[in-house]
Amino acid sequence: MTTLKRKQPIKTRPVAEDDDPPLTAAERRAFARNLEDTADRTRYLLVSATLPGFSLYYMLQDDVWSFDDPSVATLFKRRAAAKAVQALLRPGVHIVPCKVDDKGRLDLSSIAARKIGRTTLALQPAWRSRKTARKAK
Repeated sequence: MTTLKRKQPIKTRPVAEDDDPPLTAAERRAFARNLEDTADRTRYLLVSATLPGFSLYYMLQDDVWSFDDPSVATLFKRRAAAKAVQALLRPGVHIVPCKVDDKGRLDLSSIAARKIGRTTLALQPAWRSRKTARKAK
């Protein structure tokens, strides 16, 4: 048996340590901003508090207001995004900073004593607080 020789040698790609091109300045800034977002637990809620014990929390995905239940409201990562949505809503809507836990859920203790003007934010629907009061008796 005779072995056939190739007319052209096989082109092999040289193995480089880093095949990725270097990051541009804009990509580095975006990466740094995302890294800061993961470390910062501050989020922003849109709240309309008109009467004591009565707060409305805005849910962007459904374009509705949640009555006294901030756990279902939209949490904005950046204040600028919350401010842009606030400009589209009616007057009397306030931006309230809050904190989230490790899983990204709202920490109610971060807004427990928060006031807008003289109005304290409601953290729990009135029917839920009455239900727990009845169980305690």
